[in-house]
Amino acid sequence: MPTTRNRRIRPEFVIVSLLLLIPLGAVIYCFQPRYATFSAPGEILSVRELGVNGSVHFCYVREGVVRNLYERWSVRQAFPEAVFAPADASAPDDLKWMEEEGAELRDDTILHALSVAEEMDEETWEEEEKANRLEQLIEKSGEYYGDSLGLMLAIGLFEESGNEDFSDGGFYIISGTGTMEADHTVGSVGAIRDKLLTAERHGVDYFFVPGDRDRFFYEGTGNEEEALHLAEELGLRLEVVPVDTLEEAINFLQRLNE
Repeated sequence: MPTTRNRRIRPEFVIVSLLLLIPLGAVIYCFQPRYATFSAPGEILSVRELGVNGSVHFCYVREGVVRNLYERWSVRQAFPEAVFAPADASAPDDLKWMEEEGAELRDDTILHALSVAEEMDEETWEEEEKANRLEQLIEKSGEYYGDSLGLMLAIGLFEESGNEDFSDGGFYIISGTGTMEADHTVGSVGAIRDKLLTAERHGVDYFFVPGDRDRFFYEGTGNEEEALHLAEELGLRLEVVPVDTLEEAINFLQRLNE
């Protein structure tokens, strides 16, 4: 009877196969869906970037979504201080919705800042002039979403209309965050930690935050309390300045320049 000969698997084939499986497994592991959101410190920008002749700065942070461990690693390389939070597969759609919603909120706070600045100006603005200015401001701020630039924009517009320079020729670096509401109050915002770190990194001397200690109606800690706590905890050099209204911010800056 004919017999069959068992073929022996050569060891080098086993080794090569295993060596090929290791990087393949690593690739699968790194690119397997693992959604997370992240936030990280960003930049401060002069209101002049929005076409306003003022000396103050607004602050923005970096936010986004990662889909896997490789993207998380890439973000970490670019922004070492990024903080991640687990998310589900709906995170990219949620971010898109947030950006669209943030664009509407941004346009609203720009309108409020413009109206409030007009109310504090001694001269009445022409309707056509105001409409054109609103359109220009919205266009120049198009790459930013969210309404946290409202307060600083209103301060910059006040400087412009009154020919003021609250930075004292650049001696002070002034920045901050907070919405501008139609009744002149400064509304609460998010990402306070990242904004404080951004301001500190850029040498800001005075950083305005919403004075919401008695009117923060959401879960968690209000902007004022959080900012003051973080400034002490992190040993920040900058001075946190809580303000309830635009008038409070203006009064502080005018006294500073005296």
